[in-house]
Amino acid sequence: MKRPWWVVQLFWAAPLLVGVSCFVIWLLLLGNKGEGIADAVSLLVGTASLVVTVLGFQHSGAARTTAVKPARRPLPRWVFAAVPAVLGVLGGLGFWLVVVKPDVPVTDLVELSNAEEMADGEHAGFRVPGSPPERRYLFVTPTLVNHAKVGDCVGSARMTVTLVRDGREDEPIADRLSGHEVRLDLRGTTREARVLIELSMPDETCRVDLGVTEAVLYN
Repeated sequence: MKRPWWVVQLFWAAPLLVGVSCFVIWLLLLGNKGEGIADAVSLLVGTASLVVTVLGFQHSGAARTTAVKPARRPLPRWVFAAVPAVLGVLGGLGFWLVVVKPDVPVTDLVELSNAEEMADGEHAGFRVPGSPPERRYLFVTPTLVNHAKVGDCVGSARMTVTLVRDGREDEPIADRLSGHEVRLDLRGTTREARVLIELSMPDETCRVDLGVTEAVLYN
């Protein structure tokens, strides 16, 4: 019994969609930021659109075919399943690495200065890895730790984050809380970028240590 045309097309369309879907899910699980999420989703949507378009042409061609063609030896089914899946994953990987570019975790490369036993009004800072940085944005999460064993110094503390690009200060980002992410636009940096953090605490007797729990460069 001859299979309907759409059943035959599923041998390549289904593995392709499954392969690309798994690849996109893997990208999202990496914790990509900003445009990386949109690009990963758009890759899946674009693949689905391509499949729909090809199936439309196949259906039109099947409807116009009236002549009986001589029987040919069919290819193994695994070919229809494996080839599209491999091509889809390789194409998506190439697109991600060449066009989108993956995120660059730089947490371990951040070296803070003047970040221990900080008091009200003191400044700390660090240099953004790369000369210039490899991506357009920096995602950073500054965290405060109470230097004493008692007191509520962290909850009442506020930080003002300022990006310095090639020696020029950007508009400060004020009233940032400990453990909350800060997004900085590095566009236009030609040499180096630095991040300055000013601490503000209502209790002048408080002493806290500043750390960075996450820092990621991304597009």
